[in-house]
Amino acid sequence: MMLRPQISSTARLVTRVGPRLTGQLVRTLTDDGYLHKSKVPTMAFQDSLLKLKIPSLEDTAERFLASARPLANDAEYAQTKAALEDFMSSEAVDLQKKVVEEDKRVYSSYITAPWNQMYLDNRASLPVNLNPQITMKDDPDPAKHDQGTRAASLIAASVAYYRTLRDNLLTPHIFQAKGKEPTWGDDLFSKVINLTPRKFKSYLAYANGTFPLDMSQYSKLFGLSRIPEIGTDRLQSYSEEQSRHIVIQYGYDFFTLDVLRPDGTGVPEGEIASGLAKILRQPPRLDGPAFGLGTTLGRDEWAVLRKKVMDSSATNAASVDAISSALFAVCLEHESVGAAPMTPLEETTNEQYTDLTEAMLYGKGRNRWFDKSFQLIVAKNAKAAVNFEHSWGDGVAVLRYFNEIYAESAKNAAATPVAGVEPKKLEFDFSDDIVQDLSKAGEGFDALLDSLELLVLQTQVMNADLLKECKLGTDGAMQMAFQLGYYRLYGENASTYESANTAAFKHGRTETVRPCTTASDKFVKLFCDPQASQADREEALRSAITNHGKLTKEGVFGKAWDRHLFALKSMAKREYGSVPAFFEDPVVKKLDHIIISTSTLASEALDAGGFGPVNKDCYGIGYGIINIGARLSVMSYKRDTQQLLDCIEQGMADMLTVASGKNF
Repeated sequence: MMLRPQISSTARLVTRVGPRLTGQLVRTLTDDGYLHKSKVPTMAFQDSLLKLKIPSLEDTAERFLASARPLANDAEYAQTKAALEDFMSSEAVDLQKKVVEEDKRVYSSYITAPWNQMYLDNRASLPVNLNPQITMKDDPDPAKHDQGTRAASLIAASVAYYRTLRDNLLTPHIFQAKGKEPTWGDDLFSKVINLTPRKFKSYLAYANGTFPLDMSQYSKLFGLSRIPEIGTDRLQSYSEEQSRHIVIQYGYDFFTLDVLRPDGTGVPEGEIASGLAKILRQPPRLDGPAFGLGTTLGRDEWAVLRKKVMDSSATNAASVDAISSALFAVCLEHESVGAAPMTPLEETTNEQYTDLTEAMLYGKGRNRWFDKSFQLIVAKNAKAAVNFEHSWGDGVAVLRYFNEIYAESAKNAAATPVAGVEPKKLEFDFSDDIVQDLSKAGEGFDALLDSLELLVLQTQVMNADLLKECKLGTDGAMQMAFQLGYYRLYGENASTYESANTAAFKHGRTETVRPCTTASDKFVKLFCDPQASQADREEALRSAITNHGKLTKEGVFGKAWDRHLFALKSMAKREYGSVPAFFEDPVVKKLDHIIISTSTLASEALDAGGFGPVNKDCYGIGYGIINIGARLSVMSYKRDTQQLLDCIEQGMADMLTVASGKNF
């Protein structure tokens, strides 16, 4: 029911990618420029993936009420329950029938089409509201602590990834259940899969204890742009013939650089490095109109301005089209951000981490282009990140790309620049009123950033080793710390969002996990009751964490209520032109108004990540936990952010004191 930028979690499954179906990544290009050559074609499993099952009305009603209970008093809950029962016995019956009938006609997920459309219908600006970012670790090679050198390496790795995907040679994305070994070895598995008819391949994988993921989003990584239009946007895909180039922003200017030959092979890294060096040789232009600011506007406003720019001259139209049709976008950030390269994690200050996150999430808006499927950002001190537009896909596809290009880049020495492809500066002819529009957009974006604050907590109070020792689930413990911190600060529960990825199903996207439950409600109240016993607190803590783990596992299989109710609501809009009264219920609206929006992911290539709050009351919490501690970045519209972090850290200490019997 709630739109938010989310880097999707994968529950308790362990990703296995690489040239072996269940092996480790190999990071050396083949002689003909591929990352690897999979024994099984990339899209081998696409025609046999299971469809996501549509929940029954009864199951959805039960799950919804479980989420509503901790957010409502007795009177509110009784009213909401009555409204739900009325809806489920009337309009929902017909809507469910229509959703099921429509689902039978297509080999897809029942939620995919309305969910995709929801993103495109959203009129909010992309930065802060929708686009997340994930930041890479530094390259260990000192030569690639130079901006142009590292950018060239990552661009070349990206082109190799694109070509491997394009030619169906990228290893299929498969999950293996944690703690279980495949029935067959890789060679035998590959032979069996290749001999099996396409419509049965996934079933053979299931029998092997492995789970192929939907890869339909992967092709949308490249040559794709979100085009703003009045009322709803559209996604525009471009052919390789149109997308042999990348678009590069440096300062306020745009350049194109060819990265694919007409025969489909990649431009060598040395030529890319030479082209980037020519761009970086000149000082960045940091005055005058900054066209990138257009992509920071609300979508209707941007649609009007974009059309005005393109209609005003053929030069403008050609330049805008060159940006939109690029294979992907690159931003050469003219400032250094965060800590110096290879600064140890424990020596990175909160201020440096904040600076890094803000730069990669939105920067100053003037030298970013948020409409591309993704933009690869490389700062002056060679810090690198991927900022991606969310309507086309989720974190599974982006993180696979992110991991592969980091690994490939870090494996190889920097290339020596050689003459070859030349960058071409894109020209614009902006009228006075367009310049004024862009200036106004800059003022608006600056005001938006001034209304936000991003603060960081780095703590050793809670760490993965200690949680394992206490036999507490890692993610559940972090989520309960958020619940306890918020309750201590405000004396009430909050509507909370975490996502579970449903990519194990055809065209799967995400499902919502609701960490605020009756179990978490009991837990926070006992921890805030000075008369409660330690035994009662520990029992409630463990119960809440166990329950969260159960909800997360169910979410991976679509066994939750948010997406189902969203599908029914979307069908009602299409069929009736309005939504049933149930969706106007105060508790339904309270659940839909996310206060704690959370995201986490784990990757050996990951240094940082972040996203913005989804409304004025929201806290956007990006978090990670390793064996030495936990780190949280919390962004809000200046809503008691430091106080919340203090309460969360105190909650962590209290939880571990109870669970371990030691003082923290």
